[in-house]
Amino acid sequence: MRALLLLLLTATLSAAGLKVGDPAPATRPETMLQGEAVKDFKKGEVYVFECWASWCGPCVAAIPHLNDLHKTMGRKGVVITGVNVWESERDAASAQRAKDFLKAQGDKMSYRVALGGKAFVKDWLEAAEVNGIPHAFVVADGKIAWMGHPMQLTPEIIGDILTGTPLAAAAPIAEKVPQRRLSKPAAPAAKSPNDPEMAAAQAKLDALAEAMGRRDWDAAEKALPAAAGVLPPQEGKELRETIEAQIGLGRGDPSKFYAQLQRLAEEDFDDAEALNEIAWRLLTVKSFEKQRNLPLAEKCAVQSVKLTKEEQSDKLDTLARLRWLQGRKEEAIRLQIKAVDKAEAGRMKELLQKTLDALLKGTLPPADDEDEEPNR
Repeated sequence: MRALLLLLLTATLSAAGLKVGDPAPATRPETMLQGEAVKDFKKGEVYVFECWASWCGPCVAAIPHLNDLHKTMGRKGVVITGVNVWESERDAASAQRAKDFLKAQGDKMSYRVALGGKAFVKDWLEAAEVNGIPHAFVVADGKIAWMGHPMQLTPEIIGDILTGTPLAAAAPIAEKVPQRRLSKPAAPAAKSPNDPEMAAAQAKLDALAEAMGRRDWDAAEKALPAAAGVLPPQEGKELRETIEAQIGLGRGDPSKFYAQLQRLAEEDFDDAEALNEIAWRLLTVKSFEKQRNLPLAEKCAVQSVKLTKEEQSDKLDTLARLRWLQGRKEEAIRLQIKAVDKAEAGRMKELLQKTLDALLKGTLPPADDEDEEPNR
């Protein structure tokens, strides 16, 4: 369920965005951990940005496949960058986990690796309304040429992109389902892309995706049963639950969405990072503002601080925000002071101090301003 976290916490509530054929976003990963950064898209080369996280099982399972692609296609002009979209340079402990993971992989992860950062997640994943990770974007001639699960990105597909050959299937079925379970292509994608049954199934999934992109909740609700029906039973069930939660949230009723986050919290109750992210989003996402689930946020934030023994500044910062919203302002200030004290010198410490200064003046700084989101 962990890899659903990205999906649930970045609900597709924005207007339909990035798609195959669109110009690739100008945003690049915030920090390179291995290899050179991609600054410009050169003609005749193909670029792959593969979004992953070290805790995501399917992401880790896809690494050997990507490494093979790098070794076989790199000399032909294919540049692969694994973009860690969870760990962040802004959180020293988080960044170190990513570095340690990469070091442990050694030659098994020989392609370029980076930390994505908030802007990359927003301009690529959220803009494309992605349904989970791992997820790969392929860029050619400055445009999105393909996107989907990296296990479905084959040398043949890359070869077609390199030669400009029209792709038989630019958007595999599997990219529409929660990708926690996709350590290999799902059964429907194994069929020939020219198979009429597959084409019909793809049309049903496309109808749902288009309705969600338009924020047409009635149309999405109508398209959902048919779309879920073309998937294996478990994937179909997860798609229904996820889309129903997003539709409810879009209509102003977050109850089903909160129920999914509750299940996530229960499954990940020993994972401080996951709990902190759930709590932070519950406290800051504007869609929740009128009906914030403070009890669930408290459950997650308190446990996250407990698991980290009150030693990590980002967890303390989240709990401080919660206490302020609960009206426990003196406790919030004490927690924020501790967050500043625990932070290492640098940009993050400065931003936490800025938050503390605002609390001391009697105001809670907005979390939707990048300068006020030091731990995300």
